[in-house]
Amino acid sequence: MYPIKDKCQLTPTVSKISVLAPDITRHAKAGQFVMLRVEPDGERIPMTIADIDKQAGTVSIIFQVVGATTHQLNQLDTGDQILDFVGPLGKPTAIEGLAKVAVVGGG
Repeated sequence: MYPIKDKCQLTPTVSKISVLAPDITRHAKAGQFVMLRVEPDGERIPMTIADIDKQAGTVSIIFQVVGATTHQLNQLDTGDQILDFVGPLGKPTAIEGLAKVAVVGGG
């Protein structure tokens, strides 16, 4: 189980949560994602890593409520737990030599 350390409602349908997952923060790189599951019989969904805080051991994800799983995720609050939070997954994006990088995407 992975506790939610912080939740911020960015818009009525978009939230940012920070999850305590120190193993992921130690290895995560830009462009990677996590797979999460909220309930035992729920689906696993991929979420892009928006930010990591190695010192706090947290991984932040930003999501829009568009289906059953993101609705369940949005019902959770600080102190609640996510059942599965696996990562980092995917091939990282190379950003060597760049001081700041902004990436905007949709899907």
